[in-house]
Amino acid sequence: MRTVITLLLVLTLIAPAWAEIFSDISGHPAQRAIERLAAKRIVAGVSPGRFQPGDTVNRLQLVQFLVRVLGISGQGVKPPAFRDLNQIPEDARPAVAASVGIGTVSATSAEVKKGNITYTLTTDKAAYGPDEQILLTFIIANTGKEEVKFEHSDSQWHDFIIRAADGTEMARWSLGRAFLPEDRPVTLAAGKAFNFNTRWRQLDQNDRPVPAGRYEIIAVHTTKTNPTSVSIFFQKGLVVGYPDNTFRPNQAVSRAELAAMVVRAGGLDTEAFARAKAALPVSDNAEVLDWARGSVAVAIERKMIPLIDGAFKPTQGASRADAATALDIIMGLLKKYDFTKGTLRAVGQGRPATITFEDEKNAARTFRVAPAHAVYRNDRLATLADLKPGDKIQMLKESDVGDVAYIEATGP
Repeated sequence: MRTVITLLLVLTLIAPAWAEIFSDISGHPAQRAIERLAAKRIVAGVSPGRFQPGDTVNRLQLVQFLVRVLGISGQGVKPPAFRDLNQIPEDARPAVAASVGIGTVSATSAEVKKGNITYTLTTDKAAYGPDEQILLTFIIANTGKEEVKFEHSDSQWHDFIIRAADGTEMARWSLGRAFLPEDRPVTLAAGKAFNFNTRWRQLDQNDRPVPAGRYEIIAVHTTKTNPTSVSIFFQKGLVVGYPDNTFRPNQAVSRAELAAMVVRAGGLDTEAFARAKAALPVSDNAEVLDWARGSVAVAIERKMIPLIDGAFKPTQGASRADAATALDIIMGLLKKYDFTKGTLRAVGQGRPATITFEDEKNAARTFRVAPAHAVYRNDRLATLADLKPGDKIQMLKESDVGDVAYIEATGP
């Protein structure tokens, strides 16, 4: 009997059954998404231990979630002088400032091929704060086995151009620069590449910050004939104020608005533009307005926002669970989940519990487990006591030095 009592005590110390991250999401379709996001401190509950997944998400809550996903703090950035700025808590204003000024790219790399020549345009990351410079790299690579010659009118071999959605040229690298005449072809040897770099400060030709909107970043190989260009699209501003200069932080976000915001945050606006006239596979297709149709098409296709009885219901308020589902997919798309992976050795007793594993470099590592945590084994909800030595595990922590809050394990 004493052995049984001791065993029960150990199991209680290792994994109390009430150690959920949130007590009101058990069995909810968005449970794991919410738990992963909570483990990374992207989302938070509305009261201790309660997420309230069915509540409508408002503009301020969604903005705070989005800037955490993108890793843009907004600290030190002055928020716009909205007439209702006093309705935004002081500690939330940096997030609002960031959301208005955040820029995201449609892809961090774009490529065009012409025979054995590959043209690549890259940015240094996927999201930028309002004052950050965007590093642009244009590579012209000869992947063939023979040298290639290019003819240019002058010593300008390349250019970078920024255009607004209406085609207006906002900035050009070559503007105001002097170039010498080029009287002989330029040779690119086999297996070699030209590499050009510049930084765009998110300013126009007159050094003024570009307003919110969609911009095309173009790199051009300026050959005398048949110049080649490659583009990446840049979306400035995830959220904008209203025409009356209000932000309306407490206003509910509709499901169509949620689709538009997460598609922008994920750099998927190019996909959305391509689907702008798409017929949607939902019973209320006609109710989705033109401004949201492309984003809704992408959100449906990527399963970002669950349908409701076969309908999208674009004007209905988006729930906190809807937001979590979409953000979880964006986190995966942007590779923001930094799982720590390895093979389980042991789960330590005590408070706090610990987990020891062998990482991918065969080094033994031990982490504390957060009091509120989520554990899954073979895609089933589990406890720490259900984990077995030899299980393959991946875990999420708030930071490099944080406690483990989410664990996925697989084993026989």
